[in-house]
Amino acid sequence: MTILKALTGSIENLPSLRLHILLTKEDDVIVARCLDFSVSSHGNSETEALNSLSDSIKDYIGHAIEHDALDEIIDPDEDEFWEAFRKSELQDELLNIKENIDILKTKKINEVTYA
Repeated sequence: MTILKALTGSIENLPSLRLHILLTKEDDVIVARCLDFSVSSHGNSETEALNSLSDSIKDYIGHAIEHDALDEIIDPDEDEFWEAFRKSELQDELLNIKENIDILKTKKINEVTYA
């Protein structure tokens, strides 16, 4: 398994629900995993894998609604995938800081905001 990237997403009607998506390459296919729901899909490209994952998440939520199983909808995936997600996120943050180091060196930080 090769980690490609960690993404966050949301559901159109539930923007406050943050989904954690891990993209990996396995056996020459791209695998997209929603770690919150333990749902995964694959494709030949990142776009194809993510589109397939969107369909799988819709089906997963629809099934939970249909069977009155919303209490069990959050099903965190295995620890190894969460660890890979965090590692990828940290690498992206470090790269972002390195790419913007000149701004940090020359400009005073006036404000910190939170989402």
